[in-house]
Amino acid sequence: MRATYFFLVLSVFLLALLAIVVHYYRRRIRTEKYPYGSWEKLLGRFSAVNRENLALIALSLVDEFGQRREDENDADFDEAEIWSMIGGIKGLETLERNCAVLVDLVFYVQQWYPEALAIAEQLRLNAREIEWHIGRLKSAAKTGRAEKAFAEHAEEVVVIYYVMTRRVLALYEEWSLPGLLELQRTL
Repeated sequence: MRATYFFLVLSVFLLALLAIVVHYYRRRIRTEKYPYGSWEKLLGRFSAVNRENLALIALSLVDEFGQRREDENDADFDEAEIWSMIGGIKGLETLERNCAVLVDLVFYVQQWYPEALAIAEQLRLNAREIEWHIGRLKSAAKTGRAEKAFAEHAEEVVVIYYVMTRRVLALYEEWSLPGLLELQRTL
């Protein structure tokens, strides 16, 4: 009787151990195949932002190619307008998180198109620049000078983010990649 219980417990233990090994093996294979996650998971990581407000701010500062405007179409928004249009620091942090997803989307493409490496590296540098600007804003907020720094840094964050989204969309359009419509709806 004791031997039966022993073998029963041993069998359950070995089955549990085998299930754990199979789970982690499948997860490793899936990670090797999709190191940045599946397409659906990548798009699911995007946080909602007010695209119209971002485009309005960005296009008042740069043209559709990302070059700084110096014409009469350059609209000035005051700090309070920008603050409310972006959603404050929380809105900027959302843009920062979305930048990581944009970089991952280009690295996802790079698995099949190695030419995308240059775009991925440029986006990675842009994401670091956004982190820097947001860090400066947080530092200014701690010292009580957030209002003075907000307009300069927030505008830069919005412009860089907008240009990043345009680059990702251009990449997907150029190579006619699947998922372009979902990406356009998300961005």
